[in-house]
Amino acid sequence: MSKVSTVSVSLRIFGRDLTIECLPKEKENLIKAADLLNKELDGINDKNNALIIAGLTLANKLLADDAKPIKENNVDFSKLIAKVEKTLEK
Repeated sequence: MSKVSTVSVSLRIFGRDLTIECLPKEKENLIKAADLLNKELDGINDKNNALIIAGLTLANKLLADDAKPIKENNVDFSKLIAKVEKTLEK
Protein backbone atom coordinates (compact mmCIF):
# COMPACT_ATOMS: atom_id res chain seq x y z
CA MET A 1 0.00 0.00 0.00
CA SER A 2 1.43 3.39 -0.94
CA LYS A 3 1.74 6.11 1.68
CA VAL A 4 -0.05 9.39 0.98
CA SER A 5 2.36 12.31 1.03
CA THR A 6 1.42 15.14 3.38
CA VAL A 7 2.88 18.54 4.18
CA SER A 8 2.99 20.45 7.46
CA VAL A 9 1.28 23.82 7.56
CA SER A 10 2.06 26.22 10.40
CA LEU A 11 -0.81 28.54 11.25
CA ARG A 12 -1.54 31.15 13.88
CA ILE A 13 -5.21 31.24 14.86
CA PHE A 14 -6.60 33.33 17.69
CA GLY A 15 -3.09 33.80 19.08
CA ARG A 16 -2.30 30.09 19.03
CA ASP A 17 0.36 28.48 16.87
CA LEU A 18 -0.81 25.28 15.20
CA THR A 19 0.86 22.82 12.87
CA ILE A 20 -1.50 20.75 10.76
CA GLU A 21 -0.72 17.95 8.33
CA CYS A 22 -2.61 18.05 5.04
CA LEU A 23 -2.37 16.96 1.44
CA PRO A 24 -0.21 19.29 -0.67
CA LYS A 25 -3.22 20.28 -2.77
CA GLU A 26 -5.09 21.39 0.41
CA LYS A 27 -2.31 23.63 1.75
CA GLU A 28 -3.33 26.91 0.10
CA ASN A 29 -6.99 26.45 1.03
CA LEU A 30 -6.03 25.70 4.62
CA ILE A 31 -4.03 28.92 4.79
CA LYS A 32 -6.96 30.83 3.29
CA ALA A 33 -9.35 29.20 5.77
CA ALA A 34 -7.12 30.23 8.70
CA ASP A 35 -7.01 33.77 7.35
CA LEU A 36 -10.79 33.82 6.99
CA LEU A 37 -11.22 32.51 10.54
CA ASN A 38 -8.81 35.11 11.94
CA LYS A 39 -10.66 37.91 10.15
CA GLU A 40 -13.94 36.63 11.58
CA LEU A 41 -12.41 36.40 15.07
CA ASP A 42 -11.07 39.95 14.87
CA GLY A 43 -14.63 41.28 14.54
CA ILE A 44 -15.97 39.51 17.64
CA ASN A 45 -15.97 41.42 20.93
CA ASP A 46 -16.83 38.43 23.15
CA LYS A 47 -13.35 36.87 23.23
CA ASN A 48 -14.43 34.12 25.68
CA ASN A 49 -16.79 32.64 23.08
CA ALA A 50 -15.09 33.96 19.95
CA LEU A 51 -14.16 30.57 18.46
CA ILE A 52 -17.69 29.27 18.89
CA ILE A 53 -19.25 32.45 17.49
CA ALA A 54 -16.84 32.53 14.54
CA GLY A 55 -17.47 28.84 13.81
CA LEU A 56 -21.22 29.36 13.86
CA THR A 57 -20.99 32.48 11.71
CA LEU A 58 -18.81 30.78 9.10
CA ALA A 59 -20.98 27.64 9.13
CA ASN A 60 -24.06 29.81 8.67
CA LYS A 61 -22.45 31.59 5.73
CA LEU A 62 -21.48 28.22 4.22
CA LEU A 63 -25.03 26.90 4.58
CA ALA A 64 -26.49 30.10 3.15
CA ASP A 65 -24.18 29.72 0.15
CA ASP A 66 -25.51 26.19 -0.49
CA ALA A 67 -28.54 27.77 -2.15
CA LYS A 68 -26.28 29.63 -4.58
CA PRO A 69 -24.81 28.04 -7.71
CA ILE A 70 -21.44 26.41 -7.04
CA LYS A 71 -18.41 28.00 -8.69
CA GLU A 72 -15.20 26.13 -9.39
CA ASN A 73 -13.22 28.35 -7.03
CA ASN A 74 -15.52 27.82 -4.02
CA VAL A 75 -13.73 26.29 -1.09
CA ASP A 76 -15.22 23.53 1.05
CA PHE A 77 -14.24 24.82 4.47
CA SER A 78 -15.97 22.02 6.39
CA LYS A 79 -13.01 19.62 6.07
CA LEU A 80 -10.54 22.37 6.89
CA ILE A 81 -12.55 23.51 9.91
CA ALA A 82 -12.72 19.91 11.13
CA LYS A 83 -8.91 19.63 10.90
CA VAL A 84 -8.44 22.88 12.84
CA GLU A 85 -10.96 21.79 15.49
CA LYS A 86 -9.18 18.43 15.88
CA THR A 87 -5.85 20.22 16.34
CA LEU A 88 -7.34 22.65 18.86
CA GLU A 89 -8.64 19.72 20.94
CA LYS A 90 -5.08 18.49 21.56
